[in-house]
Amino acid sequence: MSMRTLFIWIMLAGFLGAGVLAVRAQQLNNRQSTPIATTRTLEFDPATTAALEIKAQGRRQILTQAPNQPDQWILHWTHDGRDYHWPTQSIKARSGLRALATARINTSNENLVTDPTGELIIRQQDGSSMNIEFDSASSGGYTAIRVEERGTDGVATSRWFGRIEKTISDAFISTGMLYWRSDRVFPVANSAIRSIDIAAGAGEVKLRRSTQGWALTHPYPMHGNQSTIDELVKSLLAIKSSTFVDESIDPATTWMNAPIATINLATTNETVSLIIGAQADVNGDTVYATIKTPTQSALVTMKADQLAGLTAAPAAYISKSPSPLNASAIGSIHIEGRDSIARLITSRSGASWNIGENPADSLNRDSINRLIAVLTKAQAQHVQSYGTEGLPKELGYIKLFDASGNQLDRLAVALQSSPGGMQLVLMKTINDDQVMVWGIRSEDATATGAWLTAVASKRVP
Repeated sequence: MSMRTLFIWIMLAGFLGAGVLAVRAQQLNNRQSTPIATTRTLEFDPATTAALEIKAQGRRQILTQAPNQPDQWILHWTHDGRDYHWPTQSIKARSGLRALATARINTSNENLVTDPTGELIIRQQDGSSMNIEFDSASSGGYTAIRVEERGTDGVATSRWFGRIEKTISDAFISTGMLYWRSDRVFPVANSAIRSIDIAAGAGEVKLRRSTQGWALTHPYPMHGNQSTIDELVKSLLAIKSSTFVDESIDPATTWMNAPIATINLATTNETVSLIIGAQADVNGDTVYATIKTPTQSALVTMKADQLAGLTAAPAAYISKSPSPLNASAIGSIHIEGRDSIARLITSRSGASWNIGENPADSLNRDSINRLIAVLTKAQAQHVQSYGTEGLPKELGYIKLFDASGNQLDRLAVALQSSPGGMQLVLMKTINDDQVMVWGIRSEDATATGAWLTAVASKRVP
């Protein structure tokens, strides 16, 4: 290589090196002149939030805490000129507040909101608040916001700008909080329920709860089947709506003007009603229903299979045990013949029984205890109300008294053959033209029937 060529290569390398240094210097200068991007959150505490308000697209929605219920939130909104409010699903309210509080915001030195589309107001329990204004456009997965914070006196304390995740803007400004509404039809506690009324077609049953348990009051007074009614309560409390129908629909379409069933569930302070109407889809998988509270109502759809086990037939809720008494409450028993004259009077004596003034012998003592077990614990295979005509002929009567001599219960006794064998029939008068009948088939029932037949047929001295 000649000296001249070598010199040219050295000169070229120098020019290239200088260019690289110049470019690197320019890049460093650009980095130093570009502000460092910072992120932050809205920095509010969901646990101390008193209310959340959305103003967007001509609507206004306000989320507030229920009085004296820190974990319960109530949603307020206006639709077609009317004000509404409804409980929310607590988990959705908590999740929404948490998502808003933890959303990342890229801060900006300039207000990037050019076309406001809605605002969100967060109010804290101490009276301070935060107003967030959202831009209508989004890019790169973020939406521009303008934030103004106010102190407890309502005076603005700071104002700043940034870009928040678009999902937050969509969830609060575009979608809103109506999807947070509670889907529970009966938002009450099991222990608070005092009555249940079910009407369907021509049938209607009314159940009342007292310290002694559940009982029917309509269509006739009768002690209830505690386990069956407890299961009914659980089923009612588990009913959920599928969707809220906020648009107006002709009652002729929903059958709200002629419902197929109505359920009223009452506590000491309020009654919540579920009015069930027509099917809401072609297959009949869902039905229209109206939920009514003391202050509001809502048209919803719900899955029809949730209502499959409900009935207004009173026989479904009557106890299968003929007497509602606790065995220990029975102080004395009178067994009468068909003529209503007592054939045997026995009274409790400690853990045993006396007949007249004398202790009952072992045979009678065992028979008395077995009788009480059949009356208060046995599960009848057949329970039904009948008219007074066509009943089996009674062989006598049983009267139950407490220790003070107050009559607690009275039942007629009969024996009847059935396809399953001989059954003990116990009958209780409901009113002038109705009798409740329990048919019991078991070894204890058969033995009790034989003993009662022997006692009731004794000659009167």
